[in-house]
Order: sequence, then C-alpha cells, then structure tokens
Amino acid sequence: MRLLYSNILPLRLEEGQQSFIDYFKEAAGNSDSLEIAVGYVSKASLMELQNIVEDSGINNVCLNIGMYYLEGMPEGTYNAALSLNEAWKQAGIGEVRIVKAFKYHGKLYTFYKKGNPVAGIIGSNNLGALKLEASNLRQYEISAVTETPEEIEEVSNIIRKLKEPRCSANIQEVRVPLVREVNTALVGQEFVTRITSDEVAAYQRNVTDISFEIPLKVPENHADPRMRGSNINVCYASGRKRVWWEIEMVVGKEIRDLPGYPEHNKPFMAVTDDGWKFKAWTCGQNNKNLYSKDDLKIMGRWIKGRLVASGLVEPVNQVETDKAFKGMITEEILEKYGRNSITLTKTTVKTIAEDGTEMDVWMLSFLPNTDVQEVTV
Repeated sequence: MRLLYSNILPLRLEEGQQSFIDYFKEAAGNSDSLEIAVGYVSKASLMELQNIVEDSGINNVCLNIGMYYLEGMPEGTYNAALSLNEAWKQAGIGEVRIVKAFKYHGKLYTFYKKGNPVAGIIGSNNLGALKLEASNLRQYEISAVTETPEEIEEVSNIIRKLKEPRCSANIQEVRVPLVREVNTALVGQEFVTRITSDEVAAYQRNVTDISFEIPLKVPENHADPRMRGSNINVCYASGRKRVWWEIEMVVGKEIRDLPGYPEHNKPFMAVTDDGWKFKAWTCGQNNKNLYSKDDLKIMGRWIKGRLVASGLVEPVNQVETDKAFKGMITEEILEKYGRNSITLTKTTVKTIAEDGTEMDVWMLSFLPNTDVQEVTV
C-alpha cells in the first residue's frame, strides 16, 4: 500500500509522491475493466471519466453513486449521469447506478486487466477529484492505493455487494430527488433582478385565469434541418451574426388572438418561476414576437440558461464555428429537460416602472413538468 496525494500549496507533491489524478489515469490506461463506488460526483468529473474510459479502451465499467438518493442530486449532475449511463449502455460496456438502501459515503476504485487485478484505491477522493473546479480546487485529499491482488479483491467484493439490487439500481430506474440549480446565465445581468422564493410564491398566489401556453419550436434532433435558425435557435440563422443567448420567441396567431393576450408594444413586468424579474413585451408585425424589452438576450438567458443549468447543453461562444450544431436546442433536449413550452400567466398585481408608468405583472414559467421529486433550496 502507498498513498496518493493532492498537489496544493503549501503541500506540493514531493519526490516519489504521486497525485490521485495521475495515478487514476495511469491505472486506467493499463486496464480494460473499471469499477467505482463513491459518495459524490460532479458534472465535470463525469465528462472527464467518459474521456478516460474512451481513451483507455475500457470495455467494462460501472459507476455507483452513494449519497444522492436521500440527499437530492443537482439537476445538472443528474442529467450528465443519465447521459453517461445512456452512452455506456448503448456501447454495451457498463452503467451508472444509484445506491438507495442507505447513504453510502465510501470512495472505492478497482482496475482489472483480462480478469486480473491491477489496482485498488480507497480513501477520501470522490469522483470530483478527476476534474478540479473552483469548488474543490483547494480541497486536500489523501487516498491509499494497493496493487496486491488479495487486497484489490477485498475492495472489489464491497463494490460488487453495492451493485446488488438490494443496495442499488440503474439510475434510469430510480426516482432521484433533484436539487434545482440557479440559472447563473442571468446573474449580474443589467435589467434583471433576482427575487426570493417567497416573492415568487406571493406572485403565484395572485395569478388569474388568463394564461397562454407558448410552444418552443425547435428541430427534432441535431440532424433535422427544420426550424434551424429560427425562434430560440435564431443565432444559427444566416445573415446577421447573433450571440448564442439571443432568441426570437414567435407566437402563433391562434395564441395571440386569444382574449387577454398582452397588448402590442405595452411593456409588462415578467416574474419567472425560478426567481427572476425583468421587463418584457409583445411586439413586431401582427404582435407576433414575445421579447424581453431592454435586451433581447435576457429572454434567451432565462430559457437557455435553464437548459444549461440542467446540464443538457453548453453555451457556444462562436456560433459560426458550431458546424455540428452542438449548441442547438432540439426536441430531444427539451424532452430530457421535461418541458417544451413556456407558460405566460397574468397576475392581479401592478408595479410602477422607473418613469412612473403602471405595468401589469405576468408570470413566466419554464421549470420542468417532471415526476422526479424536487428538493427546494
């Protein structure tokens, strides 16, 4: 047995010492089978694990996650884990499981090659140690590694027991409580105000029966040429360059002709179900557009920002270089998110703008319609 270290000032690696990350990658490169049972993971570490599995030619892999079934799992991490599970199952190499019998807080890793034990790691390193971020960059960890076959088998025996149905299940079969993550795309943006959950609830208690369900018109998948460059994917349209966050909400005539639809070019205050407030209005020819008033990107940062927070898409810095349309929102993405429309509902509340003008307050809703239990934070 020997130790694996973090490499953080003032305790930098000394001569002869090895970091957890370096040893993990080295052991994976010498293996064809990898089994992991940890308490916590991160979205970034799941992506890094997939890269390591692919680069190392691992053909048998299982990740068992131990703390989220009872504590709740961040939605971005949950969707990343679902995606990883789907990729491994489609490739026929493994799965992602969730411990549900109890809170499992151990950190175990075993590596095998052609059925022979290569290495076993036990210690304080959760999977997040594979990809250091701001949250764990200064977090010092110590683990122990063994290359003794009998000791590796002992670690493997625990992991195998945790994989049994009495202890865990595939992540797709488990109703994991979700912790909704803050839409950071709106943090610090001009013309946008963050409000509390109590304030949101107060507005929700004053909603009226005047409500409109506005579908998000998107391609079926990334290969579908329809609806590219329009609506919330307008950044992919030819012509004027637009940033990824800019969208155009085009509302169908059958909706905007309904009684009570917001008046043309009359600003109102929009309050979102996830705690943001900004001015919006309906405008354009035949009143067909629903926009955030002061900055077209605000509505995009609200809608697309929710999908980013959920771990289903990453922002694209230069849309013109995204030839594979990786940043395009599709029906497949919205289905995974659990919502393919936004709801615009009038309230009885009035507010006063900076110029003294009275404005109606409307609720905008885009939180998922999901049967997964939600943990409020």
